[in-house]
Amino acid sequence: MRLVLLGLPGAGKGTQAKRIAEKYHLTAISTGEMLREAAKEKDTFGLRVQEYMNKGELVPDEWINSLVKSRLQEKDVENGFVLDGYPRTLQQAKMLEAYLQSQKQNLDAVFFLDVSQDTLRHRLAQRGNLRSKEKQGNSQIEAKREKIRLDDKPEVIENRLHINKELMESLIHFYKERNLLYVINGEGDFDNVFDNINEGLLSVNK
Repeated sequence: MRLVLLGLPGAGKGTQAKRIAEKYHLTAISTGEMLREAAKEKDTFGLRVQEYMNKGELVPDEWINSLVKSRLQEKDVENGFVLDGYPRTLQQAKMLEAYLQSQKQNLDAVFFLDVSQDTLRHRLAQRGNLRSKEKQGNSQIEAKREKIRLDDKPEVIENRLHINKELMESLIHFYKERNLLYVINGEGDFDNVFDNINEGLLSVNK
């Protein structure tokens, strides 16, 4: 299967992507993790990536498209994948569609984790607080590693949500037109959300 998980920051995409990948023997591809790894390199590209992330802004389409295209050509993706955090713009969605068609492939389903803005703010704030506490007890090396993560200050959170919300509406319309979209209530317990995704996958596999 070839799947996409859509959702605003804090919707739980990473958690669900890993669980889906484990259950269905797929490769979980997180563009957020890819960008954080790039930022660790501290080269020109990594420093520019970190700059965008620190502001809560999206990395340019051409950069992320190039990273994803290269990742999809690796051998561990042959049996299927679940994309977490990509696409985030209409241009990215069109690139993904064109690339898959060039490989005579298509997406099987797109799951949108629908979560309220208030819940997202709460989750992101909690995540930032948790990382702050972890850094206090970590070794110096681990603390430096944690700093690579996006800064979850309130103003950055608001900017991330604002930018992504506007773009998400276009993506939902794009995949709805292609009869690929499944809307999942992402408010509840993560186990319940996973169960709802599994129900959707049962219909995909029929």
